[in-house]
Amino acid sequence: MTQSSMSEQEQRELAEILELAKLTEQKAKELCDFTLEIDQKYEKRLAQLKVAKKLKVAGLS
Repeated sequence: MTQSSMSEQEQRELAEILELAKLTEQKAKELCDFTLEIDQKYEKRLAQLKVAKKLKVAGLS
């Protein structure tokens, strides 16, 4: 059996850091998804406003 170069304490700390990194990655993905939803909502709204403005200028509204 080979001996680990890290102590048990170091291994526990490394495992904890790994879990925190995974949690951070998941939260970052959730934030990214949320910001994409917001972006899509406002891009759609902006497109609607542009169409409404063109209709108004053309005298159709």
